[in-house]
Amino acid sequence: MSHRRRGNFDNDDDETLTFNHVYQSNKPKNGMSKPSLFAYKYTTTGIIIFRAAIAVVILLCILWGCLIIKIATDIGNDEGQHHLPRGLIARPKIDNGHRFGNRLRRTLKRIELRLEGQSPMLDVNQMVSPLLVFTFKRADYLERAMWKLYERHPAQKYVQQRANRQDIGRIIGAPIIISQDGDDPEVKAVIEAYREAFEINLGIPLYRIEHNRPPEDKKKENEFDSWHADPKPYQDLARHYGWALEQTFSGSAYDLDTQHDRRSSKPPLPKRVVILEEDIEVGIDFFSLMNATADILDSDETLLAVSGYNDNGLTQHVADPKRLVRSDFFPGLGWMMPRRVWDGVESHPNTALKISWAPHGYWDDWIREPNIRLGRQVLRPEVSRTFHFGNIHGVSQNSVNYNLNQMLLDRVDVRWEKEDLSYLKPEWFSQSYWNRVANAKLVSTEADAKYYIAHSDVRLVYTSLAHFESLAFNFDIMTDEKAGIARTGYEGIVEVRYGKGQFILFLTPPYVSEGSPPSTFGNKAWMNLDKTTLLQGFGLLND
Repeated sequence: MSHRRRGNFDNDDDETLTFNHVYQSNKPKNGMSKPSLFAYKYTTTGIIIFRAAIAVVILLCILWGCLIIKIATDIGNDEGQHHLPRGLIARPKIDNGHRFGNRLRRTLKRIELRLEGQSPMLDVNQMVSPLLVFTFKRADYLERAMWKLYERHPAQKYVQQRANRQDIGRIIGAPIIISQDGDDPEVKAVIEAYREAFEINLGIPLYRIEHNRPPEDKKKENEFDSWHADPKPYQDLARHYGWALEQTFSGSAYDLDTQHDRRSSKPPLPKRVVILEEDIEVGIDFFSLMNATADILDSDETLLAVSGYNDNGLTQHVADPKRLVRSDFFPGLGWMMPRRVWDGVESHPNTALKISWAPHGYWDDWIREPNIRLGRQVLRPEVSRTFHFGNIHGVSQNSVNYNLNQMLLDRVDVRWEKEDLSYLKPEWFSQSYWNRVANAKLVSTEADAKYYIAHSDVRLVYTSLAHFESLAFNFDIMTDEKAGIARTGYEGIVEVRYGKGQFILFLTPPYVSEGSPPSTFGNKAWMNLDKTTLLQGFGLLND
């Protein structure tokens, strides 16, 4: 039964009678009509909207008042004191929800910075060396890596010094691109937290791009126990690497993500890219090292990359934090690649890595193949500037992983831009290196090497890869090789400061002597030498 307002109605059309009844009841005795029920409803709605608007205005005034009081208090507290850079005040808070609350907080943060006149967005025209970070679904690892990147990013000093943006030159590691394999929400939350930190506090744009994983891969995301025996994860990682590198070098990454906390124009195409993964922590002067070697990398076509990592960088094997060397072995783990390596050079157009990027996975071993590396070398420090801390749910679950976690992350802050690095020119380095190795004291036993290393450089000869593996094991350095190149090797020579002294132990192939170096010593760029040919040149037995 329908509900009727007051009185009885004889007409069967309840809706008509109800309307007429209301109309009649609202009609005044003088014959003039009152406003209808609909008009009354509209009027009531308008009042509600008006009151809500007033409440919003009052709330905004309160927020503004609180913000002004906070800024005034901060200025008063900072008076006469050294002003800490805003970027170093606190570690970003990771929040997996409350998007509206996050946006409101970021808006207030931007307003506060504008009122204080701090941290303008840096000139994107200087951002031609982006930092590309690869991540999958280890949010805790990514947060640790990002915190060190944030804490040690070169933009921090610009904030601290309140530098004029016109006085700032090339900014290595800017903009930042985080390439996520899949859509894990916890990883997204970490990225958004650091987007706010970098963009609002430091003026560095941060882009998130997402590599879509095939449906069959998502079913196996939690099956990590067998990854060390399954090539599939390495293939997935290689695909992700190739896709993200192309998005970065082509500039497409800047179009894939438009969600930013600060407005900025689109950066120019990269000249080079600094590459990290979610489980790598950078040293204090990592970005300084990349900046100081960037021009060398760009101009020297005999170089493949610059790395911040030493595979034999255990604490007891290194000593000089200011020493860089050339190496035939590509270490990865925090490295920088120039555009000419990805796109190819005019004189060798078919050498572009993007043409056939790691078709079978294992992208780092693929780069080490003779027909890909083509005799090109890598610059690396004696003391590592990166530290690999990841050993859970990663693809490096093998015998190498233990050593990767034992590297010494140097805490000495070297101003690499002020160092004379001219000795790294290929012809200068090769001659100087040969002279030091050839003049080292030649010994025949491990015992003699360990004795004389306290007083001078020492040279110990190995005659085959099996012999090298035995010596390396006894001196506690990496024993493996790829395509005839031992880890950290330069022209078959592997060095280590045994006992962390000032002298170096050189493990050398038989061809090294006190005479002049071979004509191709340190000069094999663009040569496709297979393993057998390379070992024959070193005078080694191919076992």
